[in-house]
Amino acid sequence: MKPDKIYLFLSLLILLAVFSWVTSCTHVANIADMPEVCFTGDVLPIFVNNCAKAGCHDGGGRESRVSLNNFTDIVSQISPGNPNSSRVYQAIIAKWGNRMPPSQPLSLENRTKIRVWIEQGASLTTCPDVTGTTGTGTNNNYVSRACFSRDILPVVVSHCATAGCHDAASHAEGYNYTTYLNIKASVSPGNPGNSRLFTVINSAGGESKMPPSSSPQLAVAQIDSIGKWISYGALNENCGEVCDTINPITFTGTIWPIMETSCTGCHNGPSPGGGIVLANYANVQAVASNGSLMNSLRGNGVSLMPKGGSFSACRIRQFDIWVKNGALNN
Repeated sequence: MKPDKIYLFLSLLILLAVFSWVTSCTHVANIADMPEVCFTGDVLPIFVNNCAKAGCHDGGGRESRVSLNNFTDIVSQISPGNPNSSRVYQAIIAKWGNRMPPSQPLSLENRTKIRVWIEQGASLTTCPDVTGTTGTGTNNNYVSRACFSRDILPVVVSHCATAGCHDAASHAEGYNYTTYLNIKASVSPGNPGNSRLFTVINSAGGESKMPPSSSPQLAVAQIDSIGKWISYGALNENCGEVCDTINPITFTGTIWPIMETSCTGCHNGPSPGGGIVLANYANVQAVASNGSLMNSLRGNGVSLMPKGGSFSACRIRQFDIWVKNGALNN
């Protein structure tokens, strides 16, 4: 064999050896072994917070032909199991042209979540219930900082989305404070001081003060939570909650804090919702004794309460235990 052919042959052998070594050391993740990505808590918030903004893919803006604020519309832009054939994913990873979002690319973490979700089948997967009926009911999905569905929505609905004000029917001054998208439209993510929602609830007085002085006011801690939520980016995260049904359940330590967050804003003041006042222990004890409290929490023959979203099974269980133990002022 000629020297030049020997050299070529040896070079090919070396390349094959290197290729074999590299591929033998590469470990490709098996999708079947990866934790299931949760659409409702992991994927949907990415689209809502980055793509379904007012005027874009919210279903009513300039990009209304492609809505990205719900599962049905998002999955219509997906090829389940195949990110490379999924239109929306290709727009997310594009470096130019039809890139989405156009102003700020998604983080690697968020792009990865969407890709894995697609590879896992792009199903309507829901987050596991972290509110178990034993112990503290927490897991890795628990969000400790101010979180929209757990900490913000109940307060805003209870104090602002009341009849004749900012509920879906009245939407006074054009504000409907019953959904995430509508509430977020009144904030500037990352900037509480430039957010109308925060400035009106934090006002010292005057016509702009909300709720009006004649209505139940937000506690300082509640105002602070809304400010922090905006500072964190006003995200619509999967919150989780701490829910303990093992240790003693008391009115002052368990029941009343929940009532203050989700109930007293509507059921207090000169025009309480449904004519039911829940301003103190005696009021709550009365509805606990006649059965209307538990019926409303379960939607048994009456409207399901609270309006901002029903309580978890664990939370309802806490109320049930307290009532069955005598609804004490403990």
